[in-house]
Amino acid sequence: MKKARGGFCCKRHGNTYRNDQKCGVHKAIFLTNETFVARYDELTELSAQLAANLRISKSLQSKRRNVKYNRIIADRTEKQAMNFSIAVQDDMTNPMQPASSSQASWSSKLEAKNTMHNTVPKCKKSVKEKKKGDRTVSDNGKDRTKNLVKNQANTQHDNKEKYLKLTRENTKDKAEAKNESNTENVLKKMCSEEIMKNDAKKKKGTRKAFKKIFSNYIPVSKMMNILKKQSFNGTQYVKGTFRINPFACKYAYLSMTNEERDLLIMGIPNRNRAFEGDLVVACVNPKNLWRTLSDGEVQKTGKIVCILEKVHSRRAIGHIKKQESLLLFYPRDHRIPLVEILPESVPPLFLDQPELFKDVMFFVSIDVWEQLYAFGRVLSVVGKHGEINTELTAVILENDLDLSPYHESLLKGLPGSDYILTDADIKDREDWRHECIFSIDPVTAVDIDDALSCKILDNGNYEIGVHISDVTYYLKFSSPLDNEVLKRATTVYLPHMTSHMLPEELCKVCSLFPGKDKLAFSVIWEMTPEAEIVKHRFAKTVIRSCCQMSYDSAQAMLDDPEKSWPKDFLDIKGDYTASLLSDLVNKLFKLSTQLQNKRFVNGALRLNKPTLQICIDPVLSQEHGIPIPTDYYVHERIDSNSLIEEFMLLANMTVAVQLYTAIPETALLRMHKDPSKQCLGSLRDTLQKYGIHLNIKTAGDLQASISRYEPENNSVTVDSMKYITLGITNLCSKTMARAEYICASTTSLYNLKHYALNVPLYTHFTSPIRRYADCTVHRLLSAMLENKPLPEKWTVKLCSRIAANCNLKKYSSKLANEQSTEVFFAYMVGLAGGFTTKATVLYVKGDSIEVILCDTGIKLKVKLKDIEDVATLMYSAEHVPTVTVIWKEPPIVQVINLFSLVHVQITKSEELRIKATLLPPPQQ
Repeated sequence: MKKARGGFCCKRHGNTYRNDQKCGVHKAIFLTNETFVARYDELTELSAQLAANLRISKSLQSKRRNVKYNRIIADRTEKQAMNFSIAVQDDMTNPMQPASSSQASWSSKLEAKNTMHNTVPKCKKSVKEKKKGDRTVSDNGKDRTKNLVKNQANTQHDNKEKYLKLTRENTKDKAEAKNESNTENVLKKMCSEEIMKNDAKKKKGTRKAFKKIFSNYIPVSKMMNILKKQSFNGTQYVKGTFRINPFACKYAYLSMTNEERDLLIMGIPNRNRAFEGDLVVACVNPKNLWRTLSDGEVQKTGKIVCILEKVHSRRAIGHIKKQESLLLFYPRDHRIPLVEILPESVPPLFLDQPELFKDVMFFVSIDVWEQLYAFGRVLSVVGKHGEINTELTAVILENDLDLSPYHESLLKGLPGSDYILTDADIKDREDWRHECIFSIDPVTAVDIDDALSCKILDNGNYEIGVHISDVTYYLKFSSPLDNEVLKRATTVYLPHMTSHMLPEELCKVCSLFPGKDKLAFSVIWEMTPEAEIVKHRFAKTVIRSCCQMSYDSAQAMLDDPEKSWPKDFLDIKGDYTASLLSDLVNKLFKLSTQLQNKRFVNGALRLNKPTLQICIDPVLSQEHGIPIPTDYYVHERIDSNSLIEEFMLLANMTVAVQLYTAIPETALLRMHKDPSKQCLGSLRDTLQKYGIHLNIKTAGDLQASISRYEPENNSVTVDSMKYITLGITNLCSKTMARAEYICASTTSLYNLKHYALNVPLYTHFTSPIRRYADCTVHRLLSAMLENKPLPEKWTVKLCSRIAANCNLKKYSSKLANEQSTEVFFAYMVGLAGGFTTKATVLYVKGDSIEVILCDTGIKLKVKLKDIEDVATLMYSAEHVPTVTVIWKEPPIVQVINLFSLVHVQITKSEELRIKATLLPPPQQ
């Protein structure tokens, strides 16, 4: 199923670089000495060729000419490469000890590339040796810490010698170690758990000597009773998802009810060991501890007192630094605390030559957090930062996504990709195989889970069908495979690969390929020519699609509806013609346009934001074993996108009403909360100072307000208004809540509504191949239509658990897509040597401005300290936040505030991220 930008039911296309799940982004994490040098030389040559031949992004070529091109590849000498290679080579036999096979192994390929320990230390001896010194870090006594570190030095030395010895012994017979790997994995897990348990006990005992930083939690059972009353002993309690400011991590927040400003959780002690995304409860502090803001308003403050659910994985990517005998992990995500690392878990060579690992990223598990530093262990060595495979792997790990192939045992009994339906399969189904049914998808689509049909009835009305793949016919509820699919919950789309939620064979069986008999779950409406719905029904069907159309081919039909299309324009199965399909596509478009107009008249909202897309060269990627980006473009919404979106929205809304009517207790719905009136009101007041007036009463009012500033509705210069509208849209988006899946009975009927769509009930039904929530909705609707009781396991608790996991994985997948897109874009920027571009200012502070690039929609923070040597800076917030820049050369005074158009230099950082530097305005 498809979805448009800002819409709610998008279909994504398959990967262009199909190096598949089995070998995807996890290749070559550790390279041997010779391989490392060869790969380094190969990549250097490749990058030079790309730059020299301008096979880098065509979109960057014109910009590149205006930039002094100093170099193509970061300055890495062969000697540095050799040093790092030798370090890796020495460590490859025994780089680390994972905590457990499940934690350290998420892909058989990854395990092979990221070689784990093949030997197991003796647990009792390790525990005994660890008792020689204490590893707990005091936050208020450097001398005490030094003593603790000194006491532990001997232990670390002994452990290192022991590991080096075991490594040498293990190297003698790799085959024997491989044969005994299963037993060793169990022993490793037991050993690691015993070490961690013993160390935690020692830390607990030692904490008595330190000032206690964190408060004890209120037990969950007791807290659930307190939450029913919302207050206890005069103290107010707030439940919600914990949010930490990524740029100023001492500030964290919980959403308040009754349109109050967010509850502020300030500082590590008040955070009380909660992580980003955790479901927590905070108590509101007494009034004397509340915070007075610059505008005079008062903000409540609080403290976390209970973690209802640890949603965050407690894993992170970062670097490890050796400080005397202490190993400290510095996470890239600053919302995560510093972590003291278990010495046994790092590569042995690190203890002697940590400088060889200064550019190496580690994947770490955080096990204990009782003092200022957390305590944890290394799960794997990710690789050298700045290398494209390493950065892509880091994105996947940071977002806790499982892209590993399904275990063979889970695939037993599934039909093959060439499966032919039997009489038993189609029994009791409506036969639609002789109806004209077709799909419209991206040209590279591989998961075809929806198709359309349109037939004129004798009374002049239309019979419209949306036919969705019947995935749950093959995926049985609560089976081992179903449980594993639930854990993944979504297909992960990255620029260079697609990791399917379902096993690949099952995707092929379920996809509605043309010319093949397929099982479907259909929603069928009778609709007037004015798009008024007369009636609807649901049916289990068997269909045979006649054509897999692309968005572009459908758009060509919409652009020229009278054209007589040649036979070879489309690959059509059966006795249908391109002209017939063109006629049906245009009829569907007219209906979809009327449906869309009615939605917006009824108060729907759509905030269109540009979406950057990366083009991967499959040939180069296959040749060199890494994904090679060669171009980028900004996705543009076209009419054929809207056609599909409207009918998918209609199907989802129709199913939602049916489900809630039949099973209001356990229906899985999708809600979109109203934005905070305080946040939206603050934005309205800010924009009013710039002459921009927003009506924020309803979603429809906000849509109408924004539309007034669209270039086509304004007499101001088109480009100028275009950039301002881009800024308005992004600022409004910041105030919006994320849409979420929810079990219907866990909130009020009012809260079930979808704010942006402005409908009382909504769900997801149209993408069961790529979303587990849709599979759940299929099962519920099927049971209702067949008048069968729901399984005993299906409870409010299970429905809520599925909803929470689908929310988490959907958001994680979205972040991974955005972050990997930035990695590829930064890679191309590096090849181009950087470029200059226009940007619109979204936010102004004393030390930085936030901008959005006008041509790509990328948002960046511009640090003003980067230009302190070439300009004088003055900040004022009297009327509106303003930065005045007095440039030394050329001598120009530049005034920057909201919506200012500025010029920035875009470059690549060492970690393959994009950096923006403010430039003087161009002279006329």
